[in-house]
Amino acid sequence: MRVTIPNPLGPPITFDSDHVHTLISKLPHLPSSLHRRPHFKLFTLIFSLILLITIRPSPPFPESFAVEWRNERRLPQLGVDVKFPEGKNGRFVSFDVPRGTGFNHQLQRVLLQHHLAVLGNRSLAFEPYVEDDSFLPFNPLSWPWRNSKIPLSAFISTVISGFESFYNSPRAVPAWYYRANCSGRKQRVYTIRSESNPTGDLELVGDGQARIHQLQVLLAGSDVGCIRIKGEPFDDEFFDSKAPLDLYESFVRSPAMKHFSFAPTVLSILNDHMDDIAPEQPLYDLDAISHTTSNAGVKSTMWKHILALHIRRGPNWEAVCEEKGQRAAPFVSFNKLPLLPGNENVPPPPTMVEAARMGLYRAKCLPQTLDIIGRARRMRKNHPLLKSVYILTDAEDSWISEIRMWLQSDGWNHVWIGKNDFYPGWDEREVGVAVDMEVARRAGVFVGNGFSMTSSNIVLLRSRDGIHPDLTQFW
Repeated sequence: MRVTIPNPLGPPITFDSDHVHTLISKLPHLPSSLHRRPHFKLFTLIFSLILLITIRPSPPFPESFAVEWRNERRLPQLGVDVKFPEGKNGRFVSFDVPRGTGFNHQLQRVLLQHHLAVLGNRSLAFEPYVEDDSFLPFNPLSWPWRNSKIPLSAFISTVISGFESFYNSPRAVPAWYYRANCSGRKQRVYTIRSESNPTGDLELVGDGQARIHQLQVLLAGSDVGCIRIKGEPFDDEFFDSKAPLDLYESFVRSPAMKHFSFAPTVLSILNDHMDDIAPEQPLYDLDAISHTTSNAGVKSTMWKHILALHIRRGPNWEAVCEEKGQRAAPFVSFNKLPLLPGNENVPPPPTMVEAARMGLYRAKCLPQTLDIIGRARRMRKNHPLLKSVYILTDAEDSWISEIRMWLQSDGWNHVWIGKNDFYPGWDEREVGVAVDMEVARRAGVFVGNGFSMTSSNIVLLRSRDGIHPDLTQFW
């Protein structure tokens, strides 16, 4: 029997129903046929997996960052015709970096390492950002899937921009280039003495600026082409101490900080939202950011209408706050800068009773809804140019949506949640933390979390930009 079906997109479709019966009658035989061919089924499964991994559709696979990996392989300083101190026989330094500890833990170390490399007239061998220390490209047991390693140039442009050339210093290279050219006798390894390496041959001094000078002399004074520093010259204990304050004045004015910028991968996301967040501001020049053409440094204006709030609420953050309170921990790293409002009573005096101390740390580390709303009101009262709120957070959507609702009812023009409004896409989320940081860097007022390394890096960048300390505060 012939059946005709109307087709709104073209002429009617006619087919013979006898053909359908013939097709259906054949279907039951298909599984039994395949059952007799197990090798074919196995081959099909393996081929499908290989095809899926090769194509890497996103989602469910994370973003490949193929462009960024390719750009790192094609850096001009990796060419065969570059002159000393660059090239295969150039001057390099390689540092250990933490793995699986969060982007900003690695970033603060990389900034200081890059500073040291320029001072020591050496090329920094920069590692990718390691999200998960796995040999697989991602952890298949952790959902949503995230890259185990991401090229550092997907986050920051400083390692590929070539700014070092304007200071007669060799340009940074990817770590794989160092390993390919610095094996055996060409390499001198120094091991930092620590509790885990008590026999190390490099004992670092405690003062921050003195440590920088100590390592500068080591790097600049050696004729060995490749130097590797095993261990962390800037570890958690260093950032908990006052050492960052010792080196702050020279570091914040250094070439590595002067030319620091987030990567085009990050800033292109903000370009897509510029009409919403700052419609009167020019777009980022992505090509200029990737290739430094002068020693002028990074120039940008503030977004004076934006109040940026850093609200930590990750799965383990409450336990972190509890631990900070129990040991009366100081603010981390550059959050301790004395001119910044909000850090004057941390750590509290030893005479403070435990209940009061824990209450202080909860208020500073884990602000509650009413505290957040009240702080936003006070900031707007003190700074009338503030019109919109941008929230940097890792909180669950249900909780942060309630915060948004309260702020909207308070009359703010816009209340943006970075992860939901600016980088919700599967291919954007892995660099989302840098998007948040760039908005906070340029915000009219920033309220940060003194125990967060993310806030510390934002504080450092705002200080570099010359923003008045009163406009950078803490809970």
